[in-house]
Amino acid sequence: MSLEPLLPAGCREALAVVDRYYRTAGSTELSQQAAATEAYQGMMRASVSAEGAVHAVAVALSQDFSHMRFILSGMVSGDYAAAQARTNRDAQTLRDVCGGS
Repeated sequence: MSLEPLLPAGCREALAVVDRYYRTAGSTELSQQAAATEAYQGMMRASVSAEGAVHAVAVALSQDFSHMRFILSGMVSGDYAAAQARTNRDAQTLRDVCGGS
């Protein structure tokens, strides 16, 4: 009998948000904006139950998703590709902090 490894608090929820974002972002600005908005909201909820390093990365990711949605909506100017690259790095950090999930 094998047991599933215990993930740090908040990992399961935060990882689910990241996975959902990558599945739904699509290739159009509208789909990317909708996915970033949903991910921002989900990551904010996930950060509530997260602790320590997971909390810090979840907060950073929520800021990343928020920034991307503001760029795509035209509310702020910025380089969407650079914002996406930062989000990708933070998502990898989350996976690392959560045990390589």
